[in-house]
Amino acid sequence: MSLALHDLLVCCRGLENDKATERKKEAERFRRLIRSPDVVQELDRTSGLKAKGSKQLTWDAVFRFLQRYVQKETEGMQSSKSNVTATTLATRQKKMAEMCSLIKYFIRYANKREPRLKCGEMLKHVMDVLQNSFSCSAYGQDYSSLLVKDILSVRKYWCDIPQQQWHNLLNLYCDLFNTSSKSINRVLVSRVIHTVVQGCCVQTDGFNDALFSFFSKALLNARQEKHLTVLEHLVSALNIFLRSAAMNCRMRVCHLGEELLPSILYVWADMRPSAGLKEEIVEFFNLQICAHHPKGAKTEDTGAHAEDWTRWGSLLYNLYDALIREISNIGSRGKYVTGTRHIAVKDNLTELTADICHQLFRDDNDPHIVEVTQASVRATHVGSPTHGAASKRRRIEVGWEVLRDHLQPQHNDFDVIPWLQITAVLTSKYPSMVPGQELVPLLSVLYQLLAEQRRGERGPYVLRCLREVARCQAGYPERARVHRTELARLWGRVWALAMRGVSSPQTETLSLDLLRSIVHGGLINMRNTEFWKLFCGSACKPSHGAALCLAQALLNCPTPKSIISSSGRDYVGATEGSATSNLKETLIAWLLMTDQSEEMEDSSRPHPIICRDFPYNLIANILVSLTLKDTRAGLKRLLGPEGVESAFSQEQTTSNAKDNLEEIERLYLQFSFNTLPSPRRDTGDTATAASTDGQFAAVPFLRNKLEQSLLCVADNLLNCYSPDSQSTPPECLVRCFSLLTGVLAAYVSTGFLTEEEACRSQLYTKAKAVAQDFSGFVSSVRVKMTEEGTMSTLRSVMKLCSQSASRTNKSVHDDSAGQSPQ
Repeated sequence: MSLALHDLLVCCRGLENDKATERKKEAERFRRLIRSPDVVQELDRTSGLKAKGSKQLTWDAVFRFLQRYVQKETEGMQSSKSNVTATTLATRQKKMAEMCSLIKYFIRYANKREPRLKCGEMLKHVMDVLQNSFSCSAYGQDYSSLLVKDILSVRKYWCDIPQQQWHNLLNLYCDLFNTSSKSINRVLVSRVIHTVVQGCCVQTDGFNDALFSFFSKALLNARQEKHLTVLEHLVSALNIFLRSAAMNCRMRVCHLGEELLPSILYVWADMRPSAGLKEEIVEFFNLQICAHHPKGAKTEDTGAHAEDWTRWGSLLYNLYDALIREISNIGSRGKYVTGTRHIAVKDNLTELTADICHQLFRDDNDPHIVEVTQASVRATHVGSPTHGAASKRRRIEVGWEVLRDHLQPQHNDFDVIPWLQITAVLTSKYPSMVPGQELVPLLSVLYQLLAEQRRGERGPYVLRCLREVARCQAGYPERARVHRTELARLWGRVWALAMRGVSSPQTETLSLDLLRSIVHGGLINMRNTEFWKLFCGSACKPSHGAALCLAQALLNCPTPKSIISSSGRDYVGATEGSATSNLKETLIAWLLMTDQSEEMEDSSRPHPIICRDFPYNLIANILVSLTLKDTRAGLKRLLGPEGVESAFSQEQTTSNAKDNLEEIERLYLQFSFNTLPSPRRDTGDTATAASTDGQFAAVPFLRNKLEQSLLCVADNLLNCYSPDSQSTPPECLVRCFSLLTGVLAAYVSTGFLTEEEACRSQLYTKAKAVAQDFSGFVSSVRVKMTEEGTMSTLRSVMKLCSQSASRTNKSVHDDSAGQSPQ
């Protein structure tokens, strides 16, 4: 044994001395020794894997000495007189604080470099202290803090704790909370419970019986809790538990929700909760809607469930009333706030309100009035202090007409925008619930909002709402037949305003989305050519939204050969006078930004088309379809049966992580033997190239022009790219390679080229040159991993590569499925 460890061993033995003064001296000496680099180095060496089985002093052995030291000091204080002076009491409290400080100091120092102490021993010591009433009152606060900050926060310890120990911790702290122990702060106890519940749900099979019972007792009378932070920890823990238990214990989750919702609703409505607590409460409400009404199911026959339908229906109306008042309060507060302020309501609150509106709105479009009993909101359960109190009743109106009243143009932005958000979510998530007779009045009021808004922030929200209404009408065209003429007239007016909105940077993307939805649904007659001028000049640059909108137009509308400008002016700045050049040629030039690339000919920057991201192979498919004689059929062949929506939905799923609640809802419906309704698709004109022989004819002039333009894009990139260039990031290489190979793949897919001919083309040669430069980047990045920004660049490149590979596999699969035998 080294000299450093020998000194530490002597000191540790001194901690067990029968004399309190000697123990105090050794404790001070112990604190100095444990800071010594030599001692730390020797303990690390003896505690390592290679030193296992040796009889030398280790970190765990030192910790056992400390445990006996705490036990001896505790026994000494416990055996002393209880009736002492204030000075003696202060001395005892100081000694207890010093002991806890020593334990904390040792654990943090031992685990400073990596976890050295055994988790099981530390937890056993903590629980031994807390299970003893005297030591719990003396050290409970400090040991609970130690548990949260230094044990349960360490990932290795989190994984090492066995299931039984998680169970013991849970039972211990649940008992401490229920008995209202004054020795430990309730906020800290609730914080530990939150952490332990998370551990039980993640690391074990869960302890459903114990937790269902605990939360039922702890939150039933939440209104009596003085510290809202306690409720925040508990409701957050409840949400973690419900997510874990929802898959296998749906009925118990519903029962607990119906039991706790009144008291939690009271906290939301009457106790002025913090923003964090509000978020957790909204999450709880959302979980209950998911459990009771998966995918919006309304009845038991369609997959809904409630333990007590009468009670649950009453709770839904109370929840609706509370949400309406909350949204109204948000608007009222916003009117008087100076400086920067957020008018919009948070998405989770919007989704919740829309879900509840879906449950309460009737299919007949008539508003209905219900009475809300305030007593149910105020948690007047049997056994609670307010049981038997007088009930206040108020009447609330529910229905589409009420929703439209909130959308009137005379209201200010703070009142209108939240309801625009709710309407957009409602029509997007539940398009089948929108009554046919509601389409005209709803579209009319939205048109007024769009037409009359001059300044303010409501414009983008109106556009989003109109887009969802357009998709709703397109998905269920039979509902619009009675009012087809009036709807077409209104959509024509909306179309004109959306065309004007494209020229504004604030509304360009949303206006293009709205135009695309209108085109997709065939909601207006597309005889005029003003729309095509968007893609022929400088008013609208190629972008994600513009590419999707153009693709939808090419799929749904016949492409005119040329565009005649209006007499006296041109909408987008094309040449004044008679016909412009061939429209397809103009569209190819617009997509490849030929005008910009000519201006940048001597620049060291890459071509603009490869400096931005577009959905999957959309640009390549549009370019190739424009060189074909039958552009419409060619693009349908390339995009597949789902058309533009497939590219749009795939882009959405890659950017937004899917919540496991959707999986739970799907499981509920499967177990109730209710299959999910398949999404409706427009079947009016969905013929693909499968109806042809797989061969398409190309226009030689357009094909040659496209090939030359793409070669210029590649040459420009190869000339200006270098691994150290800041203006030419490696992402441009991946985009350029994908564009070139995407065009070749499209020609092969349409039967214009064979694979052998594609491999002999100039585009293929350039693609190989770009790939070679990219290979050089991958080789060089290995030695630059420590440089700032390298990892973020590598992640971005890997994402583009994986997207390119996935769409390549998809196109190969579609090709083999759709290509007819030659």
